[in-house]
Amino acid sequence: MRKAIEKHIKENIKEYIIFALIFIIGLFIGTMVLNNSNEAQRTEIAEYYNNFSNSLKDGNSINYSGMVFELIKKDIKLVFLMMFLSVSIIGIPALYFIVGYKGFGIGYTISSVTATFGLGKGILFSSSLMLLSKLIEIPTIFFLAISGIKMYKTIIQDRSKENIKISIRRYIVELAIALILLVIASFIETYISSNLFLIFVKYL
Repeated sequence: MRKAIEKHIKENIKEYIIFALIFIIGLFIGTMVLNNSNEAQRTEIAEYYNNFSNSLKDGNSINYSGMVFELIKKDIKLVFLMMFLSVSIIGIPALYFIVGYKGFGIGYTISSVTATFGLGKGILFSSSLMLLSKLIEIPTIFFLAISGIKMYKTIIQDRSKENIKISIRRYIVELAIALILLVIASFIETYISSNLFLIFVKYL
């Protein structure tokens, strides 16, 4: 398994670097958008996060089953969306956009939390809720995007039906692996990250 992962990364290192750069650009844009938002928007964001943390401090529990269900449903939608894009005309640009948008969302979230609670508490908030799950989720999205691009190129460039069939079977396996990893990330976010946040929330 380890050798297979190393081989995959070596064969696609250029693509992983490109997607990492796009993700970082998305992070930067998300941060800039928050920093340039008006005072009313910042106040609304601050009220949301303060109400959220205060509700947990007051003893309100987290609906774990509902949370994990929503996260897994989101994962399934993402996998099917990227699968659809991989066989469509707009495939490759859209896959790049998804990776960039994911970076934008994380950058915006971290910046809004930091703006609300300050740098130290903001990092504590963000890392407790997101760090563990994102360490799995982000590389998996890169993997999905790269697999999708390879599938798209096979359909466009290779006219051999047999090669296309082999590529489709391999792609289905890759989709299944990605979905499993995303589900694992969802369980980590629900049952580990959320409980870490409950431990740290008293310091916010």
